[in-house]
Amino acid sequence: MLRVRSLTLPAEGWGRIDVTEADVGDDVPGEPKTGPRSVPIPPVLVERLTRWVDDHRLTTRDALLFRTRNDTRPGQQNWARALKRALALVDHEPLRVYDCRHAAATTWLRAGVPLGEVARRMGHSVDTLVANWVGALDTDEEIGNAKIEALLNSSSGRPAPEPTPPAEAPPAPAAEAGERPHLYVVRSSA
Repeated sequence: MLRVRSLTLPAEGWGRIDVTEADVGDDVPGEPKTGPRSVPIPPVLVERLTRWVDDHRLTTRDALLFRTRNDTRPGQQNWARALKRALALVDHEPLRVYDCRHAAATTWLRAGVPLGEVARRMGHSVDTLVANWVGALDTDEEIGNAKIEALLNSSSGRPAPEPTPPAEAPPAPAAEAGERPHLYVVRSSA
């Protein structure tokens, strides 16, 4: 359950979502499974959420951010239908709602966010994060090799060679102007 009061949406810069309650059924809020936490959100999401709150005239702090057309809390089927429609609009392969969480974790890891910070944002321990996501990105070995070689070469006084890009490198997480960003969705083999 995400309410207006959970959002910090500044006019500029990064905002926050305070994860303080979870939907445990029958419109009853409960404790988040992994405990309360505050997660930073990038300016592009701040802008979209600000527009959403304004467009839907969500004026009370307790208002649910997302509601059905009958003004009720969305259930699991509502979320699945909405995601299916949205993916069809952008011609994307089917995803589960939970895959979006995996996409966030892999995108943050690919961006170089430290393990501890990704774990905190996800509401996991570092052990859980490592067990589920680390090593799951296709080009981890090549990236690791290039970083180790650069460090070894710099400490030996030799110039670092130009890194060779992996043969099948995924698109960069940040999209160029006018392009859709790529979602990194990686499911753990565990």
